[in-house]
Amino acid sequence: MIKRTNVITILAVTTAITLGACSKQLSVVPQNAVVNVNAITGQSSAEVVLNGAYFRFANGNASNFTDWTANEIPGSLYAGFIGDGYSTVNPEESNNYKNSSIFSQPIWDNSYKLIEASNDVISGVTNLSADAFTGNRRNEILGEARFLRAYGTFRVLSYFGQWWDISSQLGIVIRDQPSAVSNIAKARSNVSTCYNFITGDLDFAIANAPATNPHYYATKWAAMALKMRVLMSHGTPEDYTQVIALANAIRQSGFYTLEDNLKDIFNVKGLSSSEVILGIQPFAGQEKYYLALSRSYYPGTSNLWIAKQTLKDLLSNDPRGKWMLNNEDSHSVIIPNTYHFQKYIAYGALPTQLSETAYAFRLSEVYLLESEAIIRSGGSFDQAKTLLKTVMSKAGVTDFSAVDNATSSQSMLLQNYYEIVRNLVGEDGADWMALLRFPLATVTQLKPTITSNQQYILPIPLTEFQANPAIGAQNPGY
Repeated sequence: MIKRTNVITILAVTTAITLGACSKQLSVVPQNAVVNVNAITGQSSAEVVLNGAYFRFANGNASNFTDWTANEIPGSLYAGFIGDGYSTVNPEESNNYKNSSIFSQPIWDNSYKLIEASNDVISGVTNLSADAFTGNRRNEILGEARFLRAYGTFRVLSYFGQWWDISSQLGIVIRDQPSAVSNIAKARSNVSTCYNFITGDLDFAIANAPATNPHYYATKWAAMALKMRVLMSHGTPEDYTQVIALANAIRQSGFYTLEDNLKDIFNVKGLSSSEVILGIQPFAGQEKYYLALSRSYYPGTSNLWIAKQTLKDLLSNDPRGKWMLNNEDSHSVIIPNTYHFQKYIAYGALPTQLSETAYAFRLSEVYLLESEAIIRSGGSFDQAKTLLKTVMSKAGVTDFSAVDNATSSQSMLLQNYYEIVRNLVGEDGADWMALLRFPLATVTQLKPTITSNQQYILPIPLTEFQANPAIGAQNPGY
């Protein structure tokens, strides 16, 4: 399989950008693909540089197409539900990374590009007075940028730091300033410091980001949804209480409702769905590009990502199995006991703008994280079951016997986990993180190839050690 990675440097970009009329459309961003703190001289230029940060969030590239491969695939690959359609033996699928992973570099690079772009916005806007902006726009821009920085930082922590151990010294490198030669060398922070940094950004975003925005730009509600993810990983009783409160705030905001038919989000509505809290809007015409992401599901390019038998089995008595997977087996793909993954593109169809759309946060995840937090905090099973069955019903499920028959915390958590997989597989790693929130013994039971928590995270790329000699130790096992 051909490996597609985007190698970057963490040195500050010095290429000048041409500031024209400000546009918040990702389809008009060639000049915004490069961002720099020195370009911010007022509100108009701040908006342009902020749009450049969103370009990084969408993993935009010089060919003007977005590529969320490193968001949609790795979590579900590591959890065992998505696989490589060209290889019968892939260490990625067994969590036996050894010294490399095809996704280590893209996840690291994409995240730190986003952090760098966000820092440019934050620094440049902070250096200007409120008089340079209309109304409350200065704080709104800072709120959006700090959400983006928190997203990138948490993503790095989730894949490269020992996030499950608050006392661990093996966090990640926190970048809170625009890069310069003087600050490239920096050690990893401990995990507790990383969490504090991320939640500090999110608290600011919740207080200051706009309440309304197009679904491809951040809001205070998106910041709340991200904070729910962060708190679930942090995993203390106080965190679960906050998760429940945040979920209630989002659900009661009146801005979002569960889609009546889950399939409609991916097949009809896309970002116009009232369930989408934040998504990725593709560039105009990118569906025609050979390396468009949805071509990697079918008909296939240098990559082919397929559904594994584990996902087929989980969906065997679920209505989603009929539209998320094709019913044909090995003669339709190369590897036996695998199936075309049709969540984004139907079997045999050509890519479209809709199939190129990606989803960072949906209301279904809010319901499911709230349900999990209730279970973990010793709350009402009936309340958790109501949330869980509500989400399932929107996917057409009518048989709730497995949920109704769950009488212990462990069995309830398993039912909640199964729905996270069924609902959020192939989106932004929710299935992987939900798996790892179980004790190791349960993780091993669900994914037998995982026998150590060293397998929870990836090796820090060699490029970082070469550029940053102060970083410290590589992750254990690599």
